[in-house]
Amino acid sequence: MGNSINKKSRVLIIGATGRIGSYIIKELDKNNEGIIVRLSSKDKHIVEKWQHEGREATVLDLDKPDTFLSALEDVDRVFLLTSYTSDMLRQSKMLIDVSVDAGVKHMVHLGVFTSRRDLIPHFNWHDLIESYIESSGLSWTHIHPNVIADSSLVVDPPIKETGSFTVFNNDMPQGWFFASDIGAASAAVLREGPKKHAGANYFLSIELLTGSEVAKILSEVSGKEIKCNVMNAEALKVHTDQIPSVSIRTYMESANITMQLSTEGRMKAQEVIRDDVQTILGRPGLTMAEWAKQNLA
Repeated sequence: MGNSINKKSRVLIIGATGRIGSYIIKELDKNNEGIIVRLSSKDKHIVEKWQHEGREATVLDLDKPDTFLSALEDVDRVFLLTSYTSDMLRQSKMLIDVSVDAGVKHMVHLGVFTSRRDLIPHFNWHDLIESYIESSGLSWTHIHPNVIADSSLVVDPPIKETGSFTVFNNDMPQGWFFASDIGAASAAVLREGPKKHAGANYFLSIELLTGSEVAKILSEVSGKEIKCNVMNAEALKVHTDQIPSVSIRTYMESANITMQLSTEGRMKAQEVIRDDVQTILGRPGLTMAEWAKQNLA
């Protein structure tokens, strides 16, 4: 029994300070059977805070490859979530290469709801990253969320404060999913490992709804009027053009293309329902009405 801890797999969470990473940590705090969780951040003060809390934590900066090897020491499984910039390609390639050298066995990548034939730059970047992971010799699992509802309803700005949210695709239907279920599904894959999840592509798209339909559901459940501000891709472009960082602006220009294609009805591969959270967790994913009951009622 004394050396049983040596049989545990060490899991490195990249993006641990973000919304999805935070949900993964929350789920693994509930159940980390068989694994040791290592958190990472590029901010050494956050890492020190985690360490003071008794967590295993390390500095890892995706723009500084010299931080990779020490962060990956004795790591068996990696959750890869890169920055939302055009730097994601080089960041991912370098991290994958060092992971192979470090002896990592399994990589779980958070991608997009790709058809592998999309006319969208950042979708193509994710496709290339996934192909590189698959060719690296690492065991892999790819998680493909559709439109993450939190981005519209929670983050920018919170619907609780404004009573409204915005869509930029002229109110065309989208496949919606919540970050909490991405966290729960990813945590299960990381905990259960490649024996159960190697070579799996999991697609997460719970409901196909227009923004106006979302507003109606949220209003009915909350008992308050929730409005959807219907905009088009040009409105998003005005914001994008003001972003000073070239790499962030390039990524957001790709998001503009996504909204334009959606407006034109040219994203049929994404206008589907596929609930692989049911496959991973044995329960259905969170619906818009259930989220409203938990957060707005």
